[in-house]
Amino acid sequence: MEVQRIMLRIDYLEFWATKHCNLNCKGCSSCSPIQEEWYLNSETIKKDLNRLKTLQIMIDNINILGGEPLLHPHIDNLFCIVKQAFPNCNLGLLTNGLLLRNMGNDFWKSCVKNKVTLKITCFPVFSGQDIEAIVHLLEQRGVKYHLTRKVRFNKILMENNPSKIDEIIKACGCNHAYNLYNGYVSRCTVPMITEKFNSKFGTQLITEGKLNIYDATAEKILDFLSKPNNSCLNCSAHPQKVVWEKSEKNPSKEDWLIG
Repeated sequence: MEVQRIMLRIDYLEFWATKHCNLNCKGCSSCSPIQEEWYLNSETIKKDLNRLKTLQIMIDNINILGGEPLLHPHIDNLFCIVKQAFPNCNLGLLTNGLLLRNMGNDFWKSCVKNKVTLKITCFPVFSGQDIEAIVHLLEQRGVKYHLTRKVRFNKILMENNPSKIDEIIKACGCNHAYNLYNGYVSRCTVPMITEKFNSKFGTQLITEGKLNIYDATAEKILDFLSKPNNSCLNCSAHPQKVVWEKSEKNPSKEDWLIG
């Protein structure tokens, strides 16, 4: 009798190519306005993705984030690394698009070869003409794309949160947007930025919520990602909509914190 193996699958995984940004939005979920210049090491992400592959975890969708990922000098190589590990995944790049017209031929060829979808967030800094020029460029290059206009951000972080986890999960806008960073996975980006935030502002956000993928089985990883944990208490059950604007030279913790 043939024994069927339980399918081990992650629907969506994301990782940072850079943490710093050329736009620096107030309240950025990656905390780019307070991040130092940082570029993902190609060997690190290759090792991490191959670890998940070795564990026989399938990944349907992978997005590369920033900061602004187009700042990475070898972004075209990162596409190849992802596709070598997970050739059948849907690969996306989340970008503000400001640097697209500066990208060289190697970038565009890699986008086409690796079937990358450029997911461009059009902030108010874009004029209608800017968007038209970008669309023309993308269609000329034969690259898949998706445009989103964004004029508001969600302010979600909260110290000493009175909300219950089930209320937080119900309101969560990034539930199951699993993050991979430096050998660890988390349910979203928040557990990956709390130490930096606390160090910068002297806050007491919860720093739990990460799991070392080299110390865990595939089943343990998926079980960990599927369940809320204490890091969820960093987020309010009542996120606040705020008008998008660029960060000041000296960001304040109030750019992110509610209350």
